Amino acid sequence: MLTLQKWVWRVTPHYTHGWIRKLFFILHLAPSIWYDAKRFYRYSGINKSREFQGEQAARITMAYHQLEKGLSYAQPKPGFGVDVVARLFLAIEPFIEKYGFIAPATTAFAVLRAYVSFNESVNIDMSAVIARLAKINQLHADNSRDSNPLNNPSEGGVVTVNRQQLAIEREAGFERFFNSRYSVRHFSGGVVSDAEIKAAISIALKTPSVCNRQSWKVHAYSNKASMQQLLNIQSGSRGFGELASSVLIITSDLNTFVEVSERYQAWIDGGMFSMSVCLGLHAQGLGTCCLNWSKLPADDIALRKVANLKIQEQIIMLIAVGTLPEKFNVAY
Repeated sequence: MLTLQKWVWRVTPHYTHGWIRKLFFILHLAPSIWYDAKRFYRYSGINKSREFQGEQAARITMAYHQLEKGLSYAQPKPGFGVDVVARLFLAIEPFIEKYGFIAPATTAFAVLRAYVSFNESVNIDMSAVIARLAKINQLHADNSRDSNPLNNPSEGGVVTVNRQQLAIEREAGFERFFNSRYSVRHFSGGVVSDAEIKAAISIALKTPSVCNRQSWKVHAYSNKASMQQLLNIQSGSRGFGELASSVLIITSDLNTFVEVSERYQAWIDGGMFSMSVCLGLHAQGLGTCCLNWSKLPADDIALRKVANLKIQEQIIMLIAVGTLPEKFNVAY
């Protein structure tokens, strides 16, 4: 039995087929986008008319990770993140009241302990934060040590990494190699060569992609002025981006996707490839930090202009690349 598209194809002149193909593409794309948008609106954390444990947990994780990142900088700023701490407490308290002392609230407590410890070490008054932690604990924890996050916290905060030990871990089998890769926000300021970046890309070419189309592209920038422009638009590397040796922009070429059903394949293939690039750089003893590109159109347009990207290239993410110091902190 003929589908409508095939029937139209048969009964129309050949010269109209290009327009017909575009028409059917739009007719398939529009309801697909509506289907995606409706599900995202209904079930994402944006929809405040619903209460989702996942949404509440995500907001806690986002806030405590901001503190972890700040603590992992080469020179954390004393007293940083006051507004983040306030937001974190506002998220933690109702979460614990409803769900109990479970992750990510327990991890947030550990991060706050690390935050307090750092600030006290540089003579910043943390009495208000300590009092609020104690108050939450008093209101919600029972007398059992195991259920008391102040006495028995989950792991969180930062951990110190030694570059020599990292080299040993990279050679100790895949599991330890993979677990020894961290998002690095403390670069030593050395130069990463083009050859090292190309070697990482060569490794990453093994990444699987839909029908082996390999849509990915890597744009590498090492000019400090250009890098700063790109990082300013991305806006997620303040405090460490200036010490990166290079900034990579990973893109996927939309020309390689030929069906409406592949409307998200650029992010799938590009995301997998980006991880492979990070592992390729890690294999050479270099540090990386993936920089998120979930942006609105104005930022997308601005970055394309500065980076001189072709319009058909979908930006997947930016990656800051740099050399490692002898010792550095990373988010646990």
